Parts: sequence; structure tokens; C-alpha cells
Amino acid sequence: MVSKNTILSLLKNVLAIALAVFAWILLLVFSIPHLPIADKTTFAALLRVQMTLDHEHEALSSKPIGNEHLLLLGSSVVERGIDDSYLDKLFIDKGLPYFSTNSGAGGSFANTNIVTFRAMLERGLHPDRVIYGTFLQEFNGKFLLHMDISGQDTTLIKLKEKSFWNILRYGPPSLSPLLDAPNFHIYIFTINNAFRTVSNPTILQRLSFGENMYERDSSFKHNPAYLEDLKAIYQICKARHIPFALFNTPVRPKIESLADLPYLHKQEAYQYLEQFAEQENIPIWNLDMPGSFIESDFLDTYHLNARGAHKMTKLLADKIARWQKGFIEQDIVAGSADSIRSEVKDSLMRSVFHF
Repeated sequence: MVSKNTILSLLKNVLAIALAVFAWILLLVFSIPHLPIADKTTFAALLRVQMTLDHEHEALSSKPIGNEHLLLLGSSVVERGIDDSYLDKLFIDKGLPYFSTNSGAGGSFANTNIVTFRAMLERGLHPDRVIYGTFLQEFNGKFLLHMDISGQDTTLIKLKEKSFWNILRYGPPSLSPLLDAPNFHIYIFTINNAFRTVSNPTILQRLSFGENMYERDSSFKHNPAYLEDLKAIYQICKARHIPFALFNTPVRPKIESLADLPYLHKQEAYQYLEQFAEQENIPIWNLDMPGSFIESDFLDTYHLNARGAHKMTKLLADKIARWQKGFIEQDIVAGSADSIRSEVKDSLMRSVFHF
């Protein structure tokens, strides 16, 4: 028969081990930068949320020259295309009262951004202005990279407070994504702003970044639901009296084939966005202007490299400066699908017959 002392000793050892494990979990949760209290499935989405909250707290507590928070939302074209540190320097040069946070995240279109934006607001974020960046395929129902979260329970995508009780309950699930290679990759690249600061990526870095090309032999089919998600983000801002603006990002000027059909649908792709901006009288800035970007500014078809990100950040800073003065600029994509088709054909002819 096991003696009482043996049982008590065993319980003491179990308790000591449990306390030691919890102490390590506590230490890791508080020491790992921007670690969200989340589970494995929501880690990537909530990482940007936690980083945004941390950045606002750090910026306001350090009493920067600009104390108004300008929040950037969007997908990877925003995440990689806007350097918020450089944008802040431009704000100082222009005497603008802002500091910025780039909350764009790879694969996060409006349907995901609305969920993470709500999570930020629920945890106390106070943006003074919000800018949403789109790209050519944002509202294309045939774009294969769109994530469909319509059937998912998005109420789970909520950032939990870093309390002792939450760490006891959610600490291990929050740390577990760092043991998973894809999530660890996302974490390392995101907190180091690697997507927009590595000027000359090596072969291994390019593999890590990923290269995205338009699907061939596709067409543009407007999906109203995608635009409604964006309008919902605007409505949240409108209800809170937060000024809201839109911009679209550039695509690589090099055209390889007439099979790159999304190029032939620029006007069709942007007209719904333009109609929405005109109706609500909000700024819309077209940064996909001919001649603004060259082939060497792009990492792939629609992602900018570090040099291209600096270019787009500067263009955006100029637009924000005018917006801050009260100008509502609405840059419209000129031309029709037919004229764009003609430009594509001319470009191909120049490429084919240039010896």
C-alpha cells in the first residue's frame, strides 16, 4: 500500500512541475514580441492585430511629433508595398501630425480585414484615419487566391487580453504556432518587415516571399460580396467619424501575353470602386499610373520590392498631405477595356518586333 507521505511527495512534485511549466509559458508569452493570445488557426490573422495595438501604444507613450494614428488596411500588396517607417519620416518632413501602422496582411482581402479591424477596435484601437489599399483582382470572383470565410465562425477571431487567467488557458495554443514552420515563417517575416525592407532578395528569400502570377486564360467577374465587405469597413469608420480613403496599387508594366486577361479588365475592375468613392465623396487615389513604376520595381506581377515600396510610399504620402488639407481627390482609371486591349497589343508588337 502506498503511504500517505509518498502520495503527498508525488503531489508536491507534480505541482512543482506544473508551476515551473506555467512560469516558462508566462515568461515566453510576455517576452516574445507581439505574440497574440490566439489559437493556431487564428494566429496569422491576429498577429497583425497585436502588432497594430502594440505600435499604437508605443507611439503614443513615446510622445512622437505626430500623435494621430493613420491605419493602413489591405492584403499583401499593402503589407509589402507601404513602408510605414519611411512614411512616418515623410510625415515629419511634411509637418503632418501622423504616425502610421501598416496592418496589411498577405491573403487578407476586405472579408478578412473587416474581421481583424473589428478585433482591433474591440481591444481599444483608436485610429484617426483609415486608408484601404486594393489591387486589380480585389473584387474578381474568379481570382483563385481569394479566401472564402463566409461559412466560418469569425467570432473566434478575437484577441484576448494578456491576463494570467488567459495565459493559463490559452498560453500553450498561442505558443504552438511558433513550432509550426509556415506560422513561424509568417511571424519572423512580419515582425521584421522583411517583405518591404529586403532590397535584393536571395534565391532562398524569394522562395520564402513567394511569387504570385495572374492565372492565365481567366476573366474578370465582379463579385458584389467582396465590395460589400469593403463598404462595411467604411461604414464602421463612418459611424465612428473616422476619415476613410482608398487607393489602388500598381501592377507590373511588362505584359507577357494576351492571356494575361486581368490587364484587359482594368476599367471593369475599378469602376465599382470608383462609383462607391464618388457616391460617398471619399478620396480614391490611383497609384497605377503609367510611367510611375518600372519593371525593376516589382518582385512579381503585383508585389513591389523594397525600391518599389519606397516609390509607392512617397506617392501615398503626397496624397495624404493633400487630404490633410481638405482636398478630396478622386483619381479615375482612364480609358476603356478596348483601349487597354489596344495598349496591350501595341506593347506586344513592340516587344515582338524590337530587334
